[in-house]
Amino acid sequence: MLNTRRRLTVAVLTIGSALLLAGCTSHGTGNGLPKNYGQDWLSQMSSQLGGDHGGGGGQLLVDDENTKQARAAITLETELAGPYDVLAVCRSTETVHLAIHDITTKHDKYGYSYDTDALIGDASIHCGATTRIPIDVPKGRDGITLEATTTDTSERALFDAFIVTRGSDR
Repeated sequence: MLNTRRRLTVAVLTIGSALLLAGCTSHGTGNGLPKNYGQDWLSQMSSQLGGDHGGGGGQLLVDDENTKQARAAITLETELAGPYDVLAVCRSTETVHLAIHDITTKHDKYGYSYDTDALIGDASIHCGATTRIPIDVPKGRDGITLEATTTDTSERALFDAFIVTRGSDR
């Protein structure tokens, strides 16, 4: 009888320790979401909207500088010049604001850095619908920056944006 209790106690402690370790192990991003959160949706948007001129997106996160909004920024080094459209989508929130700036690069002793030039397009994207934002990229720019923001700080919001030929669906 004493031997049975000892085995039961050891079994309970072993299972309890395993559950405690599993509960303390982080499988997420720090906000309760899995590390691959939204990857299926981002892949689907890429296959439906992606064009020949690049694009990008991701999860909007809160940073230490501004805890009242979540944001994400993508810099695309491309040789765009002229009229294009940005097809933008979002999900898991109501609205995401997207600002598009043209950029130039500078080289110094530390390497290359990006300088944001003019705002060439912006719009509020209503999640669940595709928004078309016309942009005109000046000649001589080294690319564009897409900056997405939302007041939803849950860190569940996702956005994706693609540069396409003006008037094109892809």
